[in-house]
Amino acid sequence: MAKVTSNAKNTVAKKVEEVVKPVAKAVEAKVEEVKAEAVKVEEKAAEAVKAEVEKAAPAKEEKKAGRKPAAKKAAAKPAKKEEAVTEIYVQYGPGESSVATVVEKIKAEYVEQGHRASSIKSLKIYLKPEDRSAYYVINDKVAGRVDLF
Repeated sequence: MAKVTSNAKNTVAKKVEEVVKPVAKAVEAKVEEVKAEAVKVEEKAAEAVKAEVEKAAPAKEEKKAGRKPAAKKAAAKPAKKEEAVTEIYVQYGPGESSVATVVEKIKAEYVEQGHRASSIKSLKIYLKPEDRSAYYVINDKVAGRVDLF
């Protein structure tokens, strides 16, 4: 009887893998596309911030002849560069959702299951807009699904 159960488990596992593998590959490809787009957006934002910082920097004053140099002032603190804010949205048909919202939904569901949010060491998210779902794997152990839109 144990042999039949083992064979049944293997058969079911193979069938599930056959179904999930193409979906996972498609989601992985979409995630890579989104990552590439995010990098482009981040680079553009960094360039824009750099341009704004250069505009805001005061022009160097020219020294006037015959004047004594002023006493040295305390070194001015360099302006802190603000990190560019990157927001990623998934749009499909009439629905739209930000990735940050999806992450929050996943964390809330994980906590509802009796886990601590601080125990999350890794979070893999697979967005599948055609199913209006986001599938996730937390710490390579806990898997689940939340609504995308």
